[in-house]
Amino acid sequence: MAQPLPYTHNCFVCGVDNPHGMQLRFHSEGESHVIHADYLPRDEHAGYPGVLHGGAVAAALDEAMFWAATHTTGRMQMSVELAVRYRGKVKTGARYRIVACSGQRRGKLCSTTAELVDADGAVCASASGKFLPLPKEDAQRVLADVCSDPSTVS
Repeated sequence: MAQPLPYTHNCFVCGVDNPHGMQLRFHSEGESHVIHADYLPRDEHAGYPGVLHGGAVAAALDEAMFWAATHTTGRMQMSVELAVRYRGKVKTGARYRIVACSGQRRGKLCSTTAELVDADGAVCASASGKFLPLPKEDAQRVLADVCSDPSTVS
């Protein structure tokens, strides 16, 4: 059963109070460390008419992998490496699903992967990333922006 993950006030990807952001809601799939979000790209995030900007695609995939790493390790993480492969157009106004999971862990480093998939199941973009735990003082600042919502996994 999908469990909603926390979200923030101001984040470009998940910030509920950011009118210019994507406002995505991520969910976990139990103990599997699989994270997903449904996504309907908006015109204001287009790179050119009708097509989502590649930077917005990268941001959404990076955020999904952040949640996969955070869910796996139980600590807030930060991206230290991101590689994105664009495989097809991501159209504004079309429905997509973002799926991420964590993989190998070496010491503090957590490797992740993600895909952005269209309604027909075609992979439009894929990514891999590496994450490290946020220093405690930075994690406290991030946690101060997290919305108080008892329905989310803490």
